[in-house]
Amino acid sequence: PAELEKLQQEYQYLQQQMQQQETQIQQQTQQAALDILEPWMRNWPLAAYRVQQDPNFDATKLLKLVQPVEKLLQSWGVEAIASVGAEVAYDPTEHQLVQGTLEVGQPAIVKRVGYRHGNRLLYRAEVTPAS
Repeated sequence: PAELEKLQQEYQYLQQQMQQQETQIQQQTQQAALDILEPWMRNWPLAAYRVQQDPNFDATKLLKLVQPVEKLLQSWGVEAIASVGAEVAYDPTEHQLVQGTLEVGQPAIVKRVGYRHGNRLLYRAEVTPAS
């Protein structure tokens, strides 16, 4: 009985330690993401305000603000499947046909980017037949 009690206490201690480590890892991951996103977090509200105040605001100025989000996705190993406007060979495992019909390998135009994380498909790129 004393040995069993000792093992139970050790088990509880290890459970607590593991839970603390999980919390620490989660906090470290969140902090790393926040560090990468800081420029976006600090500048996006101002940019959104300016766009709302000036309907003629040059939207190309906003593109720089997306870089931290792209950097974060890159640091996590998230990759885009083609880019908007790109012509690709239709592959139904990577592309979602949103209009028309296509056979595998026929040219398609990317309308919306898809993503993969390592070998895992997150979202298929949306495509239409090339004209």
